[in-house]
Amino acid sequence: MKKNIISLLLIPVIVLSGCTKKNSTDELKVSANSKEPYYVDKYCNIYENGLIYHDKNNGTLRYLNFDTMESTVFCSKPNCSHNTSECIAKMIEGSPFIYNNYMYFFDAKEGINETSDGSEFFIDSKLKKVSLETSEIEVVSEFTDCEPDSHGGYFVIDGNMIYFCGNDMNPKKDEFGGISYANGGGEFFVCSINLDTGEYTNYGKIYNGEEYPGMDQSASVNLRGIYNNKIYIENSFMKEYDDSFDCDPRDKFTILNFEFDLKTHEIKQSELPDGSHMGDDFYVYSNYPEISTTILEKDKKYIVEGADAKTIGKYFNGRLFILDKWYDIADGSCHSLGEEYSDFRILTTYDKYYIFATGGNGKFLKLTEEELLALG
Repeated sequence: MKKNIISLLLIPVIVLSGCTKKNSTDELKVSANSKEPYYVDKYCNIYENGLIYHDKNNGTLRYLNFDTMESTVFCSKPNCSHNTSECIAKMIEGSPFIYNNYMYFFDAKEGINETSDGSEFFIDSKLKKVSLETSEIEVVSEFTDCEPDSHGGYFVIDGNMIYFCGNDMNPKKDEFGGISYANGGGEFFVCSINLDTGEYTNYGKIYNGEEYPGMDQSASVNLRGIYNNKIYIENSFMKEYDDSFDCDPRDKFTILNFEFDLKTHEIKQSELPDGSHMGDDFYVYSNYPEISTTILEKDKKYIVEGADAKTIGKYFNGRLFILDKWYDIADGSCHSLGEEYSDFRILTTYDKYYIFATGGNGKFLKLTEEELLALG
């Protein structure tokens, strides 16, 4: 029996994540062609000139062109109705990505097999690729020790390598031989797959510290991004489990920040606090319980008083965006998106525009610098 674990990562209502991107291009190609590693999450899968996302109404994979702000179904199969499970746009979950003219995606299953020796828990994880020309699907790699955490929705691409967090699904066998499992509370790993050879590597557990009673029901990880060639991973858990949430969850959860070095493949606890947004040369984190946010940018450090980035604060063009407000780090002034756009959250920047979306990428908005400043 599968259980869903309550964790700090599931508590925030806003699930929109900010992204960073390279310079724009007229071609539909992902930053994978770049030599620089980049981060992808399930709500912010940015191409050079657009966004790959799932339609929250029907789950269909779509592409939003930032130049035209028009959305189309991401399917190359001729005469496809996009209404059946045979459609590529219906089949793919999580965050797909493009490498060498193929779209890659994770497909993971878990469950119980009944054998002559009793019940056995199994994991069947695959990285697959589909040809953008023929729609033919191939299996690139298979592994059975874990599932890509959050269904493969958060990962880092570095050249021909994909790095992600794995989850052992926390299987438990009771005294009667029954098996339960959950999407949290177990062991979490850093893993990689070579996209050219399919070679899978598990680099080991993220957290090797003291075990607490509440971890079995609350522990989870979240791959937050990449900064200075290190992948940052949030590991949160309750030392004593408590399912009542009458306070800020950060008062109940222990939050540890780990880093994975892309060069040495070492996993260790970071000296930096857990970040809400990061990129090639910046890192953003909340100073909770103090209500302020720190932004590290190159060799400079900014502190924005009265702004709590939590896990959702995003940084673009010298501005800290939190929900429907943004702060100018130059003078600390606070600005609003206004009543009309109060449901929109920053997604990314493109060319001279700011791209916003409602929760789950339901609606999109593109604003110029002048239009943003005119809102308040």
